[in-house]
Amino acid sequence: MAIFASLSKAGTPAMSRLARACAVSGLLVSSLLAATGARADTDPLLGLIPKASAQKPFKIGVAVVHLNDDFYKGIVYGITDEAKRSNVQVVQVSVAGAYGNVQEQFAQLNAFKTLGVNLPVLAPAAYNGFDPVIRSLKDAGMKVASVGIPVNSKNVDFGVLQDDRSIGTALADAVCKSGSGQKTVAMVAGPAGAEWVRLRYTGFMDEAAKCPTIKTIPASFGGGLDIGEGMSRASDLLLRDGSINFIYTPVISLGMGAAQAIRQQNRKAQVVSSSIVPEAIPMIKDGRILAVVSEPGIIMGRMIVQYAIRAMEGKPLPNLQPPSPNGLGYPHYDVPPTLVTAKNVASHPLNVYEIPPASWTMPARQ
Repeated sequence: MAIFASLSKAGTPAMSRLARACAVSGLLVSSLLAATGARADTDPLLGLIPKASAQKPFKIGVAVVHLNDDFYKGIVYGITDEAKRSNVQVVQVSVAGAYGNVQEQFAQLNAFKTLGVNLPVLAPAAYNGFDPVIRSLKDAGMKVASVGIPVNSKNVDFGVLQDDRSIGTALADAVCKSGSGQKTVAMVAGPAGAEWVRLRYTGFMDEAAKCPTIKTIPASFGGGLDIGEGMSRASDLLLRDGSINFIYTPVISLGMGAAQAIRQQNRKAQVVSSSIVPEAIPMIKDGRILAVVSEPGIIMGRMIVQYAIRAMEGKPLPNLQPPSPNGLGYPHYDVPPTLVTAKNVASHPLNVYEIPPASWTMPARQ
C-alpha cells in the first residue's frame, strides 16, 4: 500500500525512489533479494540503508495494533533485534488488541512519558484521531515514528510503511498476465474501516479495469479477517456464479479460507492475496493460490530503528518521500514489496522478510 495518491481518495503519497527503480511495468513486483544478491545472507537490512549504531543509547517504545499475525510480530522482532545490534533499548511493547481500540492505544502512548521513552513507534489502531496524542508526545520532547500502516498526523517525524494501493495493483497485474481467456474475479473486500483494506481493494479494481480480459465482481466491506470468514464468503460467491475463476482477498488468512472453499467445491479457480505465511506455501505450489505479495514486517522494523538513530542524532534521513499536501502528512519510506508465486516460493526467505525465528520470545509488553 504512487502509494496514497490522495488520502481523501486512495490515501498515500508517491512511490519512493528505490521503489520506483524496482518497478516492473509500473508495478512494485520486484524481489529485494534479486536486487541485493548475496548481501541478504550477511546484511539484515538488504542494502536498503547503511548500517548505523547509536552513539548515545536511547529508548524506544512500540505500540502496535495486535500480535495475531506474522506482520506485526515481524515488525516487533525487526525493531527489537535491530535495536540490540545498534545500541538502542526497547523499553516497552504495547498492544491495542484490535483495530478500533484507539482509547487503549492513546493510554499506552501516554504511558511512554513515564517510562522515559525518547521515540515512540506507532502502528495505529485507526487512521484518524491520533493527532492530539501525537502532539502531546512531541510537546513532551519525543520524536514519533509510524510503522507498517499510516496515521493521519502531520506531527509524525518519519514512517516506514508499505504501499497498500500498489499491493492491489500488483495482484491485478498478476491475474491479467496469468494466461489467455476471460478472468472473472470475485472480490472479498475485507473488513470495513481499515484504510489498508480499502487501498488494496481500490488498487486492484483500478488496475483490473485496465485489463480487457478481467471482469470483477465488486463487494462491500465487512466481516472479519480469519480463515473461516474467507471460506464462508468464497463458498457463497462460488455457488452463486459458475464463471468465477479467480478470488481476490486483501490478506492471506482470508485467502487461505478462499483456497479451501475452492478445493471443497472442486472448482478450477485461483486466489490472489497478500502477506506470505508458511501455511500458504503448499497452496502456492499446487496452484490454488496464484500470487501473494510479501509484507516484510521484519525489514520495516529494522528500518525504523535505523531511521530512529539518525533522527535522534540529527543526521539526514535518506530516501524518505516528503510530506504531500494532498497525501501523507509526514516523511516516509515505502519498503518495496515482492510478489511470491510458484516460480519463486521455494527460494523466498521467510526468515528475512516476515517470520521471526522460533527461538525468539516476545519482549515485555503491556
